[in-house]
Amino acid sequence: MRRRPTIEDIISSLLVDEGFYEVSRKSGSMEVDSQLILSDGKVEIAVNILSEDSCNSRSMVHEMLIETLKLQSKYDGVILAVPRRYSKIIDESVLIKYGVGLIIYDMMGADEIIPPRLNNNRKEKAEDIRKNNQNLPINEIALIRSEISRITRILEEMEARLDRLEREQRILASRISELEKAKPSIIREERISQQIKSKSPDHNNEEALPSYLRDNPWIDILSKRT
Repeated sequence: MRRRPTIEDIISSLLVDEGFYEVSRKSGSMEVDSQLILSDGKVEIAVNILSEDSCNSRSMVHEMLIETLKLQSKYDGVILAVPRRYSKIIDESVLIKYGVGLIIYDMMGADEIIPPRLNNNRKEKAEDIRKNNQNLPINEIALIRSEISRITRILEEMEARLDRLEREQRILASRISELEKAKPSIIREERISQQIKSKSPDHNNEEALPSYLRDNPWIDILSKRT
């Protein structure tokens, strides 16, 4: 069963017939209902497509026009595509003033009403930057490369120091963990040792008594009476 063409397919087909090929398409984003990017190998054109639902709101139409104008800094030409039945809500004089193209469409096909004004300044600026880079003095280029190499060496040294600090930190953390685990057993051993010392008999005092008084049960009885 043959697939029914989408609105994007219909609009893309119109521009393909003019010598363009489709680069990408985007649907359902926050900024636009859908968008096509096309190129002929020299220039790139962006097409923002308004759906019928969006055309029911004049504020949505204005927002789409603003988003389309923003694309002029990024692409050589921009086009606004609207449903054929809503073409009257678009002020063509405003589009012509700002160089925005206009395409109207329905399920039967699409027509280009206003061609976009191509923005050659974008490519001219890019070409100027490329030429300026080529015209840099050789000694200045060498100086920039030397500075980049110096910064790279500094970054490598800092990275090595950070690695060393991280290793030392891990070792210290491991030792602290071992000490914390051993601490309860040390405390228990100290307590046991203290208990043993407190319960042990005073052998020195017993040794100082005469032999007939050592371990004599009458001593305890007499001491209680007193």
